[in-house]
Amino acid sequence: MTSLVPEKQSVRPGYLEMLLIALVVAGVSLFTYDRWFVPQVVPFDLKGYLRAQQGLLASGEITEAQWQQGLNRLEQVFREQPPNHTILLKEVVLKNGREPELRIP
Repeated sequence: MTSLVPEKQSVRPGYLEMLLIALVVAGVSLFTYDRWFVPQVVPFDLKGYLRAQQGLLASGEITEAQWQQGLNRLEQVFREQPPNHTILLKEVVLKNGREPELRIP
C-alpha cells in the first residue's frame, strides 16, 4: 500500500547559516555590552570649571545666585549620567580619557 500523504522533509540550517547566525548573535551581544554595560570613565575638569565660574563672579558678569544655579546645574548633569559612566577628576586621568559631553550651559 502506498501512502497518499507525502513524507515530511525536515529543513535544517546548513553550516554556513549556523555560522552566520552565531556571528550575528555574537556581534549584537558585543555591541550591546559595549554600549550599555561596560563601565566608562568620563574625566571632568572640576577645578577649571570652578575657576572659570569664580572669575566670572569676581568680574561681576554673574551674580552669586547665578553662581549657585550653575553649581546646581553641574550637580544635575552629574546625576543624569548613565549608571555605567564613572566621573573622575581630570587630574587623575592620565590618558585615554575621552573628553566628556558634560557641557554645562
